[in-house]
Amino acid sequence: MELLTLKIKPLSAFATFPKGDTIFGQIVAYDFLDKKDTFKDYLQSEPNLIVSDMMPLGYVYKPTLPIECFKSPNEIEVDKKDIRKRKFISIKNLQKGDLYKCEKLDFNLEFSVVKNSINRTTFTTEGDSFAPYAESETSYFKELWMFVLVDNQIKQRVLELIEKIGKYGFGKNASVGKGIFEIEQISNPIENIASNYYMSLSPTIIQDEKILNTWYEPFTRFGKFSTGYENDNVFKKPTLMAQSSAVIKSNFKDVKYFGRSLDNGFDYKTSFLQGYSIALPIIIKDEKWLNIK
Repeated sequence: MELLTLKIKPLSAFATFPKGDTIFGQIVAYDFLDKKDTFKDYLQSEPNLIVSDMMPLGYVYKPTLPIECFKSPNEIEVDKKDIRKRKFISIKNLQKGDLYKCEKLDFNLEFSVVKNSINRTTFTTEGDSFAPYAESETSYFKELWMFVLVDNQIKQRVLELIEKIGKYGFGKNASVGKGIFEIEQISNPIENIASNYYMSLSPTIIQDEKILNTWYEPFTRFGKFSTGYENDNVFKKPTLMAQSSAVIKSNFKDVKYFGRSLDNGFDYKTSFLQGYSIALPIIIKDEKWLNIK
């Protein structure tokens, strides 16, 4: 497995937040549409691909830890309101254990776009009433990056699929130009430090023998099937996951990834989601705030 770092240049607004499991799902879907079977054994074997969220270039999420872990050496008490506003931290500071150096970044703009359904035959709204609705979009005015842990045998195939997603659009409303981006492979900034603590870079299913303790916020993934099931129930089984930036303590060192994949389909509808996260090793200088028993 090779860890790739991809710089992302957004070229349009995104209508779907670029989380790792969602990006993974679109990679698998494009591979399937090309009549390939690169990921056919994903549930039965060790993962051959794990994708992180897209994050501001040079930064990752602030780890999900007790607020006291972010107290600076010069502070008597943590400014909780200020810490909650600072949601990102550079990889260098995170891996050094300087958690108090987390930052508030101004790199995107969330806004609502008002739309209205129209009849494409008559080019008018249906019925007598005007019923507009709003959709949320995000514009990124700074470059992003993402990490991809991939089997060397499918490395080029995965890069081609990510480039294809960037060309045709990621997520919701890709057909009208949303989620367009370009990628560039850059050097990997993650240092292989000796630690028993690791942070997730994508939503994760916290079921793994390598995990001793976990600090996380819950996240529920509500998946949908493609339009091939439009006359049936299109929803997959809801899956409870740990939000990106979860922290684990492991009884193993040199962990590359953690979590598990899961079949979230039902009956004759088969499906699977990523469920894994790349393991980013971090340093926690003072464990007393973790309340480990």
